[in-house]
Amino acid sequence: MDFDDIPELSADTLALLQSFLGEKQDLDDRFTKLQGSADAEFETQKITMDCFQEDWQLSQFWYSEATSDFIASRALENTQQGEKIAFISSPSAYVAFRNMAPERAIDAYVFEFDKRFDLFKQQFVFYDFNRPLGFSKVEEMKGMFKFIVADPPFLNEDCLSQTMETTQHIAAEDPLIMIDTGAVMEELANKLVGAKITDFHPEHGGGLSNEFRCYTTFEDSKLKWI
Repeated sequence: MDFDDIPELSADTLALLQSFLGEKQDLDDRFTKLQGSADAEFETQKITMDCFQEDWQLSQFWYSEATSDFIASRALENTQQGEKIAFISSPSAYVAFRNMAPERAIDAYVFEFDKRFDLFKQQFVFYDFNRPLGFSKVEEMKGMFKFIVADPPFLNEDCLSQTMETTQHIAAEDPLIMIDTGAVMEELANKLVGAKITDFHPEHGGGLSNEFRCYTTFEDSKLKWI
């Protein structure tokens, strides 16, 4: 091999690459430190989604802080102490809820394929939408959840349908269901669980070209059907 033929990176490109690698290393270090926290320390510290780098191959696009907080506040307003809340494929909203109401953390569970979120221990449920009833404690959790947030990772009929199969299995009597997904899913969301389009527009921190909307089976003080 003639090493003279290997192209060299420009100074600007090299600087960008070094900056990217440095940011990635910083995120990895922060996550490792979080993993190593003692139980008591972990329970009291504020977690942010900055600790979890998005994996686009898993279709991970974290909500903006405002969107995460809005969803978490809807869950908080519409439930009472002891009523269970499920965040299905919606870890950024789960983290926001945990920070917003640490005294209610025991009531909320995150159903997620990404095993990094097993940091949350008994509140983490490993979840693969391809196996909608294949998660651990599936029978124990039947009819358990009053409020369910779902953000199917892919915009197709199978993904939403299978996620809703999970939702219907774990839903308590008269559940409150919120689905945050693409505008193209409106008809199916209504058909599967009776969810109607609302005036809330979920936004993602990194931005997405797809139009996202929020569908619910309920209205409240800040969330209205249109």
